[in-house]
Amino acid sequence: MVMFIERGIRGGLSQCSSRYAQANNKYMQSYDPSKPDVNNLYGGAMCQPLPHAEFQWVTDVSTFDVSSIAVDSAIGYILEIVLEYPQHLHDAHVDLPFCPTRAKPPGKKQDKLLATLCDKQRYVIHYRNLQQCTRHGLRALQRYTVYSNSLNLRGSAITSN
Repeated sequence: MVMFIERGIRGGLSQCSSRYAQANNKYMQSYDPSKPDVNNLYGGAMCQPLPHAEFQWVTDVSTFDVSSIAVDSAIGYILEIVLEYPQHLHDAHVDLPFCPTRAKPPGKKQDKLLATLCDKQRYVIHYRNLQQCTRHGLRALQRYTVYSNSLNLRGSAITSN
């Protein structure tokens, strides 16, 4: 299980892309309160439920449906899948593709984190990331492995400060 989860650890992505910014605050004529301002992304991520118990493999992978899991589910899942990146999404996602992979760029000796528009084979991904990918048009074609765990522990060091 540990080696399975470690395969999903890829590191941080650093890149240059086309800049885009759109203000959304109460002083703007086009203000939309349903689109909140997002800051403190790291602190917000650290306040999400963390795995702490009941680590187990899901036995019936063929019927597992990630879209039916609530975002605030008490059980978390990590999947190993084949992920298709449809051609019609490439222009819209070219600046920041979903699902970076660790690989050697052509002509290089060191692995790098590459954000590509290629299909992903045996990609290890958290269920909430996969839900985001599928909402944006990517398709999970095949599931190999599904791992579940209890998520009752929260990042208490962040919330108590």
